[in-house]
Amino acid sequence: MTDEDKAQQAARTRAKIMEGLARAGRALFTRPAPKSARAQMKFLRKREKDSTKSLAERLGVSRKSDSGVL
Repeated sequence: MTDEDKAQQAARTRAKIMEGLARAGRALFTRPAPKSARAQMKFLRKREKDSTKSLAERLGVSRKSDSGVL
């Protein structure tokens, strides 16, 4: 095996390791979106620091909507 072959093999190994780390990072830090409307609103409220006023403004609805989830 020549030095060039060894360097190519090392590069492939590094690429596999980096790909595995990236895949593990995505799996660890990415959660699926909430499914139910209530869970989605809870998530959005949390992102707006529990401010229903700013959440309603962002969604373009009133705070006293018919759904009652704000």
